[in-house]
Amino acid sequence: MKVIHNRIIPFRGFKCINLFGLLFVREGCVMTQTDFNHEAIHTAQMKELLYVPFYLLYLLEWLWRLIHCRNGRKAYHDISHEREAYDNQATPDYLSNRKPYNQFKKIWH
Repeated sequence: MKVIHNRIIPFRGFKCINLFGLLFVREGCVMTQTDFNHEAIHTAQMKELLYVPFYLLYLLEWLWRLIHCRNGRKAYHDISHEREAYDNQATPDYLSNRKPYNQFKKIWH
């Protein structure tokens, strides 16, 4: 995964953002192996959904969850893509055993 350190992307308050498999890391932030695993899971999700649909589904699910819980941070953590990434970021070999579209396994909780 290519990593680009910069001052602009992502916005302040965020450590990194994964855009189409490129990882933009906020200048001064330190990435751990767990962080890289988390973003690698997102890259796998993007590839299987052909990138643009990943972002559309991500945004739509966040909006849906925001309407229901009225808390942006909770809505973010409840997105199925994030749940898969957070649940498995500490497992280094997760991607070698991951089933396709696994992020949708827990979409309704």
